[in-house]
Amino acid sequence: MDNKSKKRKKIIEVAIKLFVERGFHGTPTSLIAKEAGIATGTLFNYFKTKDILINEIFIEIKLEQKESILKDLDGAKTCKMKLRKIWNNLIVWGIENSEERKFINYFSNSNFISDNTKTEIHKNYKFLLDIFREIIEKKDMKNINELMLILNFMGACIFTAKYFHITNENYDEKLSDEPFERFCKSIELGDED
Repeated sequence: MDNKSKKRKKIIEVAIKLFVERGFHGTPTSLIAKEAGIATGTLFNYFKTKDILINEIFIEIKLEQKESILKDLDGAKTCKMKLRKIWNNLIVWGIENSEERKFINYFSNSNFISDNTKTEIHKNYKFLLDIFREIIEKKDMKNINELMLILNFMGACIFTAKYFHITNENYDEKLSDEPFERFCKSIELGDED
């Protein structure tokens, strides 16, 4: 990694930590630069504004998250197996990347994330929509709201992950499987689907 890439990486690491601790308005760019060991002007060579910094961090984290979610997904033969893999991978990613998870939680619904950023993220997560469309077609679900179905799945997954954060328990796939199976049962998704 060249020096420029190292500086950029350091800026992002520091910014994530500070934004999670102090919020957007409580984190001046001067503090990010100081904590990253660079001049404020140097920070603006990498990110023209704090809004651009937030959006670029958001995109990078979501792309890293996506890579983790897709890990070993190719080996999953059925939709249910794919969802289980996504479920487990997302929970493990959240446990292993707690600062990034907090950043995403903090900024996901904020006005700081631009519509362009949201559009880019949605395009990168199309694989999830494709899986749910396949389920809807296979199960011949009528009048189903795709987005609501995906959000129900993601919500159940995120709150299952939150359990491990609250309790500080090590991740237990068997324990995590219980709410996953409840979700699958609610849409009548069997092992063969």
